[in-house]
Amino acid sequence: MPASALTESVGAAVTTGAEALLAHRRDDGAFVFGAHHASPLNTAGALTALHFADPEGSAETIERGVTWLCETQRDDGGWAMRSVPTEPLTTALAAAALHLLAPRRAASAVRAAQARFAELGGSAAVPEPAMTALIRQFHTFAGLPHEGAQRRLPLELLLFPGLSRRLLSLRLPIYASQALAQSAHRRRGPAGRALDRLARPRALAIVREAYEREGATGGFSTDPWLTGLICLGLARSGQAPDLVSAAARWLRSAANPDGSWDLMPLDVTWTNFATAALIEAGHADDPQLIGTRETLHRHQQPEPFGALGCPAGYWGFSSPRSWPMALETAESSAILLRLPGGADDRHVRAGLAWLTATQDAAGSWSLAVRNSKPGGFGPCPQMTAKAVGALLDSGAGATDPRVVRAVRWLVGRQRPDGSYEAMWYRGGTPGTAAALEALSRAGRTEEHHRAAARARDWLLRTRHPDGSWGTGERSGPGTTRRGTVEETAWALRGLLAAGLSPTDPALAAAARRLVDAQRADGGWTPAPVNEYIRGCARYADDGIAAGLAVRALAHYRSAEAAETVEAPRGTGTRDAGGTRGPGTRDAGARESGTRESGTRGTARESGPGEGGGR
Repeated sequence: MPASALTESVGAAVTTGAEALLAHRRDDGAFVFGAHHASPLNTAGALTALHFADPEGSAETIERGVTWLCETQRDDGGWAMRSVPTEPLTTALAAAALHLLAPRRAASAVRAAQARFAELGGSAAVPEPAMTALIRQFHTFAGLPHEGAQRRLPLELLLFPGLSRRLLSLRLPIYASQALAQSAHRRRGPAGRALDRLARPRALAIVREAYEREGATGGFSTDPWLTGLICLGLARSGQAPDLVSAAARWLRSAANPDGSWDLMPLDVTWTNFATAALIEAGHADDPQLIGTRETLHRHQQPEPFGALGCPAGYWGFSSPRSWPMALETAESSAILLRLPGGADDRHVRAGLAWLTATQDAAGSWSLAVRNSKPGGFGPCPQMTAKAVGALLDSGAGATDPRVVRAVRWLVGRQRPDGSYEAMWYRGGTPGTAAALEALSRAGRTEEHHRAAARARDWLLRTRHPDGSWGTGERSGPGTTRRGTVEETAWALRGLLAAGLSPTDPALAAAARRLVDAQRADGGWTPAPVNEYIRGCARYADDGIAAGLAVRALAHYRSAEAAETVEAPRGTGTRDAGGTRGPGTRDAGARESGTRESGTRGTARESGPGEGGGR
């Protein structure tokens, strides 16, 4: 495709992609992409919780759920969400739920699931220890064999609020309910029983605070998975019957007519991806986004989450009462900054203040709780890079202490091959692309530039011959890994932010792949790159795929236009790798059409270059 034809195709793809995104805008301004999110994992968890919480009142709901699980079991004996390869965790919990609720009716389904679970590697194939323990627990309920002994959950840990928050983060209310259940059924000596009596009020207070701050609806973070686990623990503990009853009602109300439960709604996440793309595509002043700005304002949390020690001012992924998420807080703040009135928006100031207050001592950001332990919900490079971007967009310079500490942490967290991880996305591409953008914008020293060059080289090295990126599962024995829309879009944007020219063959090929992958309806087909439970349960999402593709192509279009304007001036020479020298444009400056003096490029080096629900 000639360069001029590619330019025209990119422009057309951005236009139709933006129109398709706007078609998903709800009357209240939020963007919603809710189709095909039925989750066998959430269904198994909700059914098990209802069995222990209110089996008689939930009989019809349970019957529909059992039927749905039986009908959606795959030919290989397992389960997973749409477009996701069969997963050990989902298969193990679905089998346990069926054996518990319909042992005769579902006997053949359970046998097939057990065989598939073993083929997948059993519990050893589940990388998250908390999820391995959950498999043992569900299999114990159901009377199925399982590997290993059940791990004790010390209730007394909750007597140390700071330590328990850092160790458990968002798992704290789940842990509290499950530890309560365990303390009601495990035999302990006099000292152990005394500790349980001392810790029980603290555990109940944690769960009740989470319940009440969400308006006592019975749901927890509008998530069937979280609600099911908390309901299950409380029901088995014999504690807080009012919370158990409310959670059971909420679960019944959240069930689909076909008997399944969806993933939690991602109203803020979808809105962020769509709005960021529309802003990049030139729609910042579009009147249709006025309601979107107001929706983001409403979804910011005006009250602290005391159980987690989180101040007010954060965003979650879902409802106006969602639990705190550093990633959504950084992204929402950055988006509001770029909408009309962003410079004076008090919600932006509150979001940035929350990020400042929750930055880890080492300079990173964890999911919600400051200084969370590494792994699980602990420090995340992609999240840290996004927070750096929000700070830079707000006017903080590269010498701002928050930025300096974060960049230093990013340099130290880089993997030996040059890549970075991302908590909520599989593979190395999303984390590496985000870190590359942050390092390119805020890097000041040679060490910073070397880290950026290693990240850039890793992206270029992992590109597929067809111009796409994708570090996920192979489609079959002997086949190569297929590229995805999401990973290609992340890589394209990151490399542009690093200063590569849009005429670079790698970038032109990536743009061409995204254009060719666009569907007739203006959207893109998603891949299972999103982590629901890190390393254990994934999902594919139309809104995330479309938002990433439109934003990357719009960025490519802007970079191409800016380079065309600059070319007659003879500025900004490129090296052999296609990167610019000291005249490289900063990502934020490129988007606004201005040049920021002193921004460095990432010239090519001469030398070699964890789980929770979401």
